Amino acid sequence: MVPVNSWFREILDDKNRLAVALGWLVVFAAAVVVYWPGLDGPFLLDDFGSIRALGDYGGVVDWRSFKSFVLGGHAGPTGRPISLLSFLIDANNWPAESWPFKRTNLVIHLLTGAILGVLTALILRVLDFRQRDIRWITPIATAVWVLHPFLVSTTLYIVQRMAQLSTLFMFAGLALYLHGRLQLSESPRKAYIVMSAAIGVFTLLAMLSKENGILLPVLVGVLELTVVASRGRALPALNRYWAALFIVLPTVVIALYLGEKFTSDSFFDIVPPRDFSVYERLLTQGRILVEYLQHWFLPKLYTTGVFQDHFIKSTGLLSPITTLLSFLLHAAIVALALIKRRKWPLFALAALFFYASHLLESTVINLELYFEHRNYIAVAFLFLPLVVLLYRKADLRMFALTSVLVLVLLGSFTRYSATVWQSLPSMIESSALKAPTSARAQSQFAKLLFVFERYDEALETIDRAIANIPNDDPLLLINRLYFLCSRNSLDVAEYQASAQRIARLPFDSRALKAYETFASEVISGSCPGITLELLEFLWLQMLDLPANGDPKSLRFSHIQYLIGQTRTHAGKPDAALDAFQKSLDSRSGASHAMAMAALMASADYGEQALVLSDRALAQLRKEIANDPKLIRKVSESDILEFQETVRSDIAARRDSSRPDGVE
Repeated sequence: MVPVNSWFREILDDKNRLAVALGWLVVFAAAVVVYWPGLDGPFLLDDFGSIRALGDYGGVVDWRSFKSFVLGGHAGPTGRPISLLSFLIDANNWPAESWPFKRTNLVIHLLTGAILGVLTALILRVLDFRQRDIRWITPIATAVWVLHPFLVSTTLYIVQRMAQLSTLFMFAGLALYLHGRLQLSESPRKAYIVMSAAIGVFTLLAMLSKENGILLPVLVGVLELTVVASRGRALPALNRYWAALFIVLPTVVIALYLGEKFTSDSFFDIVPPRDFSVYERLLTQGRILVEYLQHWFLPKLYTTGVFQDHFIKSTGLLSPITTLLSFLLHAAIVALALIKRRKWPLFALAALFFYASHLLESTVINLELYFEHRNYIAVAFLFLPLVVLLYRKADLRMFALTSVLVLVLLGSFTRYSATVWQSLPSMIESSALKAPTSARAQSQFAKLLFVFERYDEALETIDRAIANIPNDDPLLLINRLYFLCSRNSLDVAEYQASAQRIARLPFDSRALKAYETFASEVISGSCPGITLELLEFLWLQMLDLPANGDPKSLRFSHIQYLIGQTRTHAGKPDAALDAFQKSLDSRSGASHAMAMAALMASADYGEQALVLSDRALAQLRKEIANDPKLIRKVSESDILEFQETVRSDIAARRDSSRPDGVE
């Protein structure tokens, strides 16, 4: 076997360097062209949760604010500090422009594609492909991944940089691993150092970008099981102790972690905020993986984008029947891949790599059912066997022509999708058309129509969604009330009928802003027939539902907050204080307490505001004692200044109410 360094020099010798460079330049230039319109798109949904923190402390301007932002992440167990660090490339304060963030996402996409190209070339090298064949196959197989429209939502959804960086580091780790693996017979010591670094360093980097980076050792195992194993004795076997430590042990740990989820007492329970159990989620993933594969091999002009709540859960193997059929299909593919892994190593690699990449996010961890970004790494090699098959069966001219046609088709689809991602209205409208049973998409589309003063169409959209979606959705119902209220068309009978339906549903904490928006309309008097007592009664009815009435739950905290807000405006300060206290008992926080205190103070309820600010001060001191170095959203001096102002206002009101001459 030709040494790996000599092989790389052959690939890029003077005769071929220009052609190879030109081919890759065309691929990346095409990617820039097709993605360019989408760079003008806005921030979306989860973007705000991670990126808005740039401005929490007046911007990232010193070591303390840097550490607080980069190490203060809450998107996952690790906090994903590398991903947060990368956002500082684009801005260090909030509000910020979205274009630089999306530009960096595109650069990362191209860089990840380049590393995937190196990895693909190394895989073909392990399989003893000729250099000439590698030069043709690698850029075509990689270009499919770079230009595929199914990856648009990952590349242009800024917060999914976390998935991008995790994938980049995993590809880099796999490429470095194979680089070391190819040197094992020539220089074992050097090879094991390189392979150890590949797994150890890049698993850590990938995990600190997003937690699924822990799968890198598993994916190395997939390479060994398929590509390397197909070479038989042509490649030396790994030292079993090294393999046990770097590949087998991490795989066993992951398997035990996932296995523990199967034996959890809550496996069959629906735990808020989800409306499905882990058992139902696992069943549903069989159908979802089939849909992922359909999107990859039969791409669409535009998918449902960021709105994915339309997917109906499976409740049993036969409910629906496609649940069982999908699992039979997956079992057949995995079995065939394992049986034929030595004879068809690229097919086995593509299949097992796909399923292994979905082990964490598409099994028993209680995440959302469906997200396209979970495929960013999983689909890396799905087209590779087809490209190789075409290369072997067709002459070079037909291979080139077919490849160009496929890439042009994929690129044109991606260009269209990127154009849709250019503006929020186009994204919302396209998603609503694609997903008529998505409550989030339909609600957003109806609100968009309402903003554009297309009031009748907005109400029709909401009514149609309520009729089409099998179960009542609180987001649709509360937005319908808001539309009617804003147009002064909400009467008491219709309000009470809708309120009864809403009160029977688990409170959706993700829709808190929608509840607050409707409450603000009532408080402002936009619904003359709907009193604050009727509004308060809706919130109180919600607490009668056991799922909402747990004092330790976020739902309970949010409902009590809404009750406190309503009572404050209704002139019931003591009752409002009681509700706010219960909300804080459920979910404490100095900044939350101060927001409530500010609301009470603005309504001239200074005594109650002082009680809440005292609670905020006590909570802040407790938080500081637990972590003195972490920057807080509210400081002790802020609270003390607030209290001084409130006490001055109270004293001023007392003085103004005294009769003249009374001391």
